[in-house]
Amino acid sequence: MGTTPTPPEQGRSGPTGHEDGMAVLAYILAGLIFYGGLGWVGDHFLNTSWLLPAGLIAGLVTSLYLIIKRYGSGT
Repeated sequence: MGTTPTPPEQGRSGPTGHEDGMAVLAYILAGLIFYGGLGWVGDHFLNTSWLLPAGLIAGLVTSLYLIIKRYGSGT
C-alpha cells in the first residue's frame, strides 16, 4: 500500500550548495527590493531623484555584508 519514506542522509550536517545559492539570491533580491522600495517612496514623497539609486546601492551593500557574515567563514 504505502511506502516508507527514505531517511535523510546520515552524513549531512547542513544545507546543500543549491540551498545556499538560493539563500544568497534571496538575500540579494530582498535587499534590493526593500531598500530600493524605500528609496522609491522617498523620491516620490520628497520629489527628489537620487534616493532610489542610493537605496539600491545601500541594499546591495547590506546584502553582501550579510552574505559574507553568514557564509564567509569557510568552515
